Amino acid sequence: MSDFISTLFAIFVVTPLQTELLERLQGMPSAELIQAGRACIAAEGPRLLQMAQDNWGWAAAQALGVTTGFVDPATLLSTQNSDCGVVRNALLNRAA
Repeated sequence: MSDFISTLFAIFVVTPLQTELLERLQGMPSAELIQAGRACIAAEGPRLLQMAQDNWGWAAAQALGVTTGFVDPATLLSTQNSDCGVVRNALLNRAA
């Protein structure tokens, strides 16, 4: 069952997260920021999938939130990962 949840979470959250972040970063002038975005997704994808396996309620809430637009995918990124912190701050500050 947890593999099923992980697959759904990957389809509805991780893949759109990667696509949206890279699209949003393309509009920013820094090549370093785009590289940080790629490194962040490479690190965060597995972490988010593990969280989805461990907590199905969280996974469902995040998937619904991202799909409906109530949750900004950037808020799912860890601030403990330096690449993700840079990306998250750039995206959230741009949206403000």
